[in-house]
Amino acid sequence: MDEAFQAELAALGNEVRETAVPDACKQTAAWCLRQLPALYDNLRQTNESRYADEITRLVQWVLKELAKSQKACPESQKLAEHIADRLHLLHEQFGLSRLALKPERVPTPRSRKAS
Repeated sequence: MDEAFQAELAALGNEVRETAVPDACKQTAAWCLRQLPALYDNLRQTNESRYADEITRLVQWVLKELAKSQKACPESQKLAEHIADRLHLLHEQFGLSRLALKPERVPTPRSRKAS
């Protein structure tokens, strides 16, 4: 894998570890991000969609976990947006197809009407 690309992924992982979000979310995000260098390496060597699909799945999982903790930690939403933006930028810079990420939102609670 290109050293610049690998350095960008490592920097993103460091930013996640330094962010003030709940430890469980931080651990999940860090674990998923540690899987990315090997997947990107395989994707760039073979251009097989299964690697792109796995990258998307892992990143989507991170965004989902961060959305779940958004109520407890507003910083989680900022981190989710930052991760998505950084990865989209990396894909653009290195000529990879754009990630098909769906924004994760915490459902708003429905109001209960009095009977």
